[in-house]
Amino acid sequence: MIDSLKKIDNRVSTRCASFNLIEEGVLHIVLMEDSDIDIDESKLMQTKSLALTEGEKFVALIDARAKINVSKESREWGSTAEAQINMIAQAILVNTLANRIVGNFIIKFHKPIAKTALFTDEKSALTWLREQKKLADLK
Repeated sequence: MIDSLKKIDNRVSTRCASFNLIEEGVLHIVLMEDSDIDIDESKLMQTKSLALTEGEKFVALIDARAKINVSKESREWGSTAEAQINMIAQAILVNTLANRIVGNFIIKFHKPIAKTALFTDEKSALTWLREQKKLADLK
């Protein structure tokens, strides 16, 4: 799995996503077009998130505007405490009705441990994440 990882400073990528620490405690994750995210990829993505944030608490801006397929097992695992270790909140960017329906389904039925909200614009999402970060007393 290490071979599927590229690291440049505060950026890493896997076959399905790119990760960038855009400011202290704020991780930006961009899901790649036509990605099939299975449980192994989900766990790799979590490992990369924890590596970039150096095991510290963080908030995540997740750009899910690409057309992606996430396995049922990944959706279920992704909402657990194990998957969301150190994550305070996640703002998920969506741009289609289908993405919004899937996002709302995950929030309502899988009940993520981290505070989770859907947004259509990055500025509002970042404002909300910074508020969540402040509420959690992260600098």
